[in-house]
Amino acid sequence: MMLDDVRKTIKRYNLMDRGDKIVVAISGGPDSVCLLHVLHSLMSEFKLELFAAHLNHNFRGIDAQMDAQYVAKFCEELNIISFVKSMDVPKYAKEHGLSSEEAGRVLRYEFFDEVVEKVGANKIAVAHNQNDQAETVLMRLLRGTGIQGLTAIHHGRGRIIRPLLNVSRKEIEDYCLIHNLSPRTDETNLEPIYHRNKIRLELIPYIQGHYNPNIIESLAKTAEILKKDNDFMEEAAREAYRQVKIDSREGCLELSIEGINKLHHALQSRIFRLATEELVGKKEALEYKHINNIIELLQKNETGKKILLPMGIIVKTSYNKIIFTTEDRGEEEGFYYQISPEDSITIDEIKGKITTKVLMRSDIKTISRDKYIKYFDYHKVTKQLNVRSRREGDRFWPLGLVGSKKLKDFFIDYKIDREKRNEIPLICDGDEIMWVVGYRISENYKVNNETTKILAIEYKTFLEEE
Repeated sequence: MMLDDVRKTIKRYNLMDRGDKIVVAISGGPDSVCLLHVLHSLMSEFKLELFAAHLNHNFRGIDAQMDAQYVAKFCEELNIISFVKSMDVPKYAKEHGLSSEEAGRVLRYEFFDEVVEKVGANKIAVAHNQNDQAETVLMRLLRGTGIQGLTAIHHGRGRIIRPLLNVSRKEIEDYCLIHNLSPRTDETNLEPIYHRNKIRLELIPYIQGHYNPNIIESLAKTAEILKKDNDFMEEAAREAYRQVKIDSREGCLELSIEGINKLHHALQSRIFRLATEELVGKKEALEYKHINNIIELLQKNETGKKILLPMGIIVKTSYNKIIFTTEDRGEEEGFYYQISPEDSITIDEIKGKITTKVLMRSDIKTISRDKYIKYFDYHKVTKQLNVRSRREGDRFWPLGLVGSKKLKDFFIDYKIDREKRNEIPLICDGDEIMWVVGYRISENYKVNNETTKILAIEYKTFLEEE
C-alpha cells in the first residue's frame, strides 16, 4: 500500500523522470532507511540510478560511528554505492554562531551537493514525512508567519525531492518492520531537548489526546491547501512586480511608488520579497518587521530617506521611485522627471528649469549654437521624454563620433569632477540619452535634411532667470 502511495506522490508532483540519477540522504533512522528501500524498489520502473549519502555529525560518539557502519552495510546489501563523511558539526556551529540543528543542516546539504557533483546526479531525495510537515506547520504558527510560511515543506523544490511527504511516521515504522530493515534509533529524538522534539513529543500528543486525534493529517492537509492559495498569490505578485519595476541592474533595482501604492498590501509585501530575491538571491532575508519598515518608508515618500536591512540591502526613496540596492556610494540622490513635448518643468535638485517646444523645420533659419538650447528631430523621439540624473552603466552616442561610449568615459574625457556629475541633467527618450545638457547631443537625434519637425529644448538655471 505505501509503495503505491509513494508512486502516486511521485507522479502527482512530478518528482522523478525516467533515468534520473538520485542522491538519497540516509541517516540510518527509520525515515531515510524506508526512503532508500522504497526508491530501490522503484528503480526498474523509473530506470533510476541511486547513490546514498551519509554524514556523521559527531554528536553521539560511538553511536554515530555505528550508524555509519549500518548505512554502509545496508547500501551494500542493496548494491547501492554509498558515500560516508565525518564532520565536526559542534565545532562548525560554535565558529559560525549557529544552533546544532542549523549547523547540521548546512553541512549536510553541502555534503549532498558534493556527492551530486561527484556522481553527476540531478536530484537529492530526503526523507521528510507527514509528521515532519505537521511539526513544521505548528512550529511556524507558534513563531508567527504568513501563508507562505504555513505551506511548510514542499514535495519538490529545485533538485530536492521528498517522496515520503504524504506518508505518516507510523506507516514508515510499519514498513521497516514488515521488511525487516532494523533501522537505527537516535536516542536524542526521544528527548524533549530541541524545540521540534518538544512539539513532537509533548504538544502534538496533547492535541491528539484532548482536541483532535487526527491533527497530523489535518495540519498536513492545511499546508497543502495553503500551498495552492500561495501559488496563485505568488503568480499574481510576479506579474505585478514586472509591471512596477522601472529599472534593474547589478546591485540595484527601482520600483514605481505610484504603481506599488495601487496594489493590495498582500501583493506589496510579496513584491518587496521578490525585489530582495532578485537583488541578493534570497527573499527570506526580509522578516515581517522589515516589510513594515519598507511600507512606512513608502508612505512617507521623502526623497533621500533610507533604511538598512539584512544582507547589506539598502532601501531608499527618490521621488517616484523606491530603490533596492546593495551599493551605498554616498552620492547625492538622483532625480527623474517626465516631460511633454510642450512643457516647462522645474528641477529643484539642480536649481534649473527645462522648457520644450515643437517647431516646424521650415520656420528655423539657423541651428542654435547655444550650449543650453538644442534642437532635435521630433519624429525620432519615440518613447517617454524625460530628464534625469546619471545611472550606473549609462551609454550614449555623442554627435560626430563613431558609435556609443560609456557616459562615465565621456565625463572623464571632459574632465568633469566626480562630485559634479550627478548635477548634470540628461534629456532622454525612454532610457536612451539624447543630450548631456551643456555638453553634447546624441548622433541618433540630430536634425538633418529629412527632418520636418523640431523639438527645441532649453535649459536655464534659477540664477540665469534672476
